[in-house]
Amino acid sequence: MRVLISEFMDAPAVQALQQRFDVQYAPELVEQRGALLAAVAQADALIVRNRTQVNAELLAAASRLIAVGRLGVGLDNIDLAGCETRGIKVIPATGANARAVAEYVVGTMLSLLRGAYGSTADVAAGVWPRNALSQGLEAHGRTLGVVGFGGIGRLAAQLARGLGMRIVGSDAALPPDHP
Repeated sequence: MRVLISEFMDAPAVQALQQRFDVQYAPELVEQRGALLAAVAQADALIVRNRTQVNAELLAAASRLIAVGRLGVGLDNIDLAGCETRGIKVIPATGANARAVAEYVVGTMLSLLRGAYGSTADVAAGVWPRNALSQGLEAHGRTLGVVGFGGIGRLAAQLARGLGMRIVGSDAALPPDHP
């Protein structure tokens, strides 16, 4: 089985695939559409992130394709109906880095609340802007609105609850009576 990887992937993961499959690791293809279309013609599986557009044009060029792996959970760059029509299985990496993303969300929120982000240049220059950094806000007692209450959204909400925040979640994919 020939696997084409058209975007960045961690070296240990690529090496693990190379032990089982014929792998073409070519992360530059995301920027070279013509070369990507030529390479995908020889692929049985394609692994992408969010920049490779798996659309009708790519699917037409990929006569052997049986699977598309998505390093992430968003599938908006993949023509799901086109894949289904062709019998191509789409496999998102659900949960693979969900905790890291949720921690990033909460960490960024805290940085913005405290005003630390706006002081980055001063701190990098060796200045400690005490007055500016003393004006920040605390997370405790505040309300966090989470749009998209899937795995990552729920983890971010759990972390924020640990800071004493109130959570309001919204997700168009969930029924209105969902708890």
